[in-house]
Amino acid sequence: MFFSKVIDRLALYDLHRKRSTAKHFSSFSADITDREEFYKAHAAADVSINLSGSDADYKIGTFSYESLFPSGNLVNDTLEGEVYLNEDEIDKPNIIFVHGWRMDSYDRIKKIFHRRIMKDLGWNMYYYSLPYHFEREPEHSLYSGELMISADIDRTVESARQAIVDLRGLIHWIKENKAGPVVIVGVSLGGWITNLIATLESQIDVVVSIFYANRLSYSIWNTIPGKFIREELEQHGVTYEELVRYWEITDPSQAAPKVNKDNILLISAKHDQYIHLDDANYLWESWGKPERHLYNCGHAGIVLCRKKMASDTLSFIQKKLKR
Repeated sequence: MFFSKVIDRLALYDLHRKRSTAKHFSSFSADITDREEFYKAHAAADVSINLSGSDADYKIGTFSYESLFPSGNLVNDTLEGEVYLNEDEIDKPNIIFVHGWRMDSYDRIKKIFHRRIMKDLGWNMYYYSLPYHFEREPEHSLYSGELMISADIDRTVESARQAIVDLRGLIHWIKENKAGPVVIVGVSLGGWITNLIATLESQIDVVVSIFYANRLSYSIWNTIPGKFIREELEQHGVTYEELVRYWEITDPSQAAPKVNKDNILLISAKHDQYIHLDDANYLWESWGKPERHLYNCGHAGIVLCRKKMASDTLSFIQKKLKR
């Protein structure tokens, strides 16, 4: 336990070496009454596939489309992710990977799953970019994801909305254009998005959420990664109780999943300093305790436990898709 916490603390120290210098605060103004309408994708995304290479039995390239819920920032409103399509792709499963906050590449996720899927399983893979990350990061942003989660209360909610609406648009496009099932695998903040979309989208066949965030308000107020955002909120008089209310619409534990509970796998770390186990437990219990693995590590288990993570995740998906 001590070793796991030390590794996480060192990583967090490095994380905060680069932090926002600009002030982001904005007060809450949204009046949200209908959760289903708020996150609704009114159409499939108009996805363009650009294949530029190959590797073994795979065609490799990018997919891109314009956001279905534009933020008004032109850079952020054009999505481009990586795609790996099996040459015999007709009925292959389609795996969408959703990355974590402040990641600036897909490398951490790829090191867990990528080669094993290509070598042993032959599934189609899509790497989805969250708002304000990667190529969607505006020029004035200090780091990838700075503008997605911040003390700008409204923009944080709208970023969650954009992430969900655009991800649903991609899922609908896959369902219309590919024959295989759709699987979503989210890591860290990507796990939060994955959990949230599982409460809204019935066309997902399997969900795996790894070291996931649950209540964004809890994470910002009670964990080290959120301490500077909390500090800015408090400077403007925002209380924890108010933030819970403002961000309730982004809370996956407020609704039951629309994905079959038997097809959901949750993975958490006992000594996680980024995402507290108490909050991860809250979601697991509110969802009726779907299958779960608890790893004896911290958040750094994304690196240190990746062989086990890959084995547990891919075995679960294979088992569910064989039914």
